Amino acid sequence: MVTVNTIQELCSLDLARLVKTTFQKALQNGQLVFSPSKHEHYTDPQTGMECELMVVEGLRKRPINRPTQPGSDERISNDKIEEVKSKNPFMKPEPELTLIDTLLHDYRLILNKFPNTEEHFLMVTKEFMQQDTLLQPLELELMLTVLRKLNDSDDKFFAFFNSGPESGYSQFHKHIQFMKLPPGFHVYQNSLVENSDFYIPTETSNSKKPLVNKNLTFKHFVLKLPKTFASEEDQQSTLALMYMYLFKRVLNVFREYGVDSSKLSYNFLMMENWMMIIPRRNAFFDGIWQNSLGFMGLFTTKDETVKSKILHHGPGTILRECGFELDPTDDNHKYDEYSY
Repeated sequence: MVTVNTIQELCSLDLARLVKTTFQKALQNGQLVFSPSKHEHYTDPQTGMECELMVVEGLRKRPINRPTQPGSDERISNDKIEEVKSKNPFMKPEPELTLIDTLLHDYRLILNKFPNTEEHFLMVTKEFMQQDTLLQPLELELMLTVLRKLNDSDDKFFAFFNSGPESGYSQFHKHIQFMKLPPGFHVYQNSLVENSDFYIPTETSNSKKPLVNKNLTFKHFVLKLPKTFASEEDQQSTLALMYMYLFKRVLNVFREYGVDSSKLSYNFLMMENWMMIIPRRNAFFDGIWQNSLGFMGLFTTKDETVKSKILHHGPGTILRECGFELDPTDDNHKYDEYSY
């Protein structure tokens, strides 16, 4: 079993090779529920967003282990949490799917047994933690370190975290996911940040607000990441400051729309040069389940029926209904920092 005790050890590890070889071996031995899917690559005419649509057969077999279902007003009880913990697949992961058994003492890297794409893997807490807890500074540092290690190669990975009852998560044990982009796939976030300087956002300066793509239909907030950090401590504190700024934006959106705080939900995404947050109102639209992937332009579905619905409605409508509708002035919206 691989053990990584420090960030420096993680940086020296050939992580891309470890992920690739472990995935291929597990696939050959039948330990993954995965078969290559047909990909449909297109540009959405409504938003200009590059999209990919694929049917993933494994989604029909992927277990859902949540204390409540999306749309429910049921409160999460201790009994429900204990029931979730008893069915938890992350507490004792299969050795054949384990990439790093101990990562900085409290985490593991494991392959997703029901992957959307090749080399789809997770970072999970070794002890049970709820999926709706905030990301910690170390978790943010690990996300970025993993991404910068992997994205040195030709493959481009992104990370995502689904938090809250309407965010589209399927497992209540805290986990962050890593997936490869399709070859040559262009994400709109890169266009937003490529001509922007790094800055720490603030509500008191119009030039230091989150970046917004006004062609999209859903509220979203993007921040550019610095290329380097002065120290490990600086990296953790900077990433945490940026993440909490974005999280407070989500709090203010929910407050503005009068949505109960028990429904607080969002998707958080990261690549090596940006982070992004999307406040979520609904996990479903017309039976179409959405987590973070749709907001990257990646639409996965379990069968042809749902695929037809996605093509009928279009990404713009689906993402608007699952999130909050974008206001043309969102990039200039000023929130009272003391109102959350």
